[in-house]
Amino acid sequence: MESAVRPLRQPYEALKAAARTDLAGSTTSSALLNLVRTALAFLATDCVEVTLDSGVPGKQYVAYALRTTPALVSRPANAALFERSVAWVVRHWTAYERHVLKPTAAAKLFYSMATAYSIASDLFDRNNKAGPAKYFELLIGHIFSRELKVNPTASVSLPAGDTSVRLTMDFLFDQGPNQPKLHLPVKLSSRERVVQAWAHQRMLDAAYGDGAYKAILVLHSETKLDMTARRVTEITVPTQWLAYQTLLARIDRIYYFDMPARHVALAQSSPDFGLRHFADFFTERASVLPTHSA
Repeated sequence: MESAVRPLRQPYEALKAAARTDLAGSTTSSALLNLVRTALAFLATDCVEVTLDSGVPGKQYVAYALRTTPALVSRPANAALFERSVAWVVRHWTAYERHVLKPTAAAKLFYSMATAYSIASDLFDRNNKAGPAKYFELLIGHIFSRELKVNPTASVSLPAGDTSVRLTMDFLFDQGPNQPKLHLPVKLSSRERVVQAWAHQRMLDAAYGDGAYKAILVLHSETKLDMTARRVTEITVPTQWLAYQTLLARIDRIYYFDMPARHVALAQSSPDFGLRHFADFFTERASVLPTHSA
């Protein structure tokens, strides 16, 4: 099993080190690509692809298993969005870095970047929940750092009576005095205490005023795999989100890499809710990101 661990460990640690130094920087971008490239190569050489039974209308899913232990499969990947070709991913990530990525390639590129490491990680350390979650945070943090041209912080001081409380959040982007700020919570799925995103935004609104922090929530997907039946389903509670948006705080955009069917219906019936596919960010970023005032 150690032979499976070794290819991913070093590039993963290199990514964390680069991100600590400069999340927005080119070194972090190269480290992200190197880790994904390593993961995809590992899947191609050491693993087999497994077709899963899909309980999600209109979607097909695949997983991977080590050739030596084919009965143990990874988390599912949306077959239409997951690109297996290392050369394709490298070419299109390079295009993204150069600001020439075609919108038609964005969904597949970013889904593949977001998913490859987690799939590979499942196969050598299935109980490692922190690694894939941390990787996803770093990918999203890097993308938004590049767009805003500023590195984030992860904590903020909130006034509480006669004192202040230091609270940790995923990402907070401060563009300078009297400039708009961004609160960016990141979750692999809404099952990861997603209400925390609204609760944190409520506290920011109460402490600094409505609109001082714009909020964007990014999630990967809501898939669940029955390992015995090898069947993929989606677990969602969109009606709870309506309550959060109405009664707790307003999140301006909620982006999914693989949006659940029930959320697609919610986005269509309530367009002001702010649900979008993550690839849409790159066509609407000028109106979504907080911009400097004149």
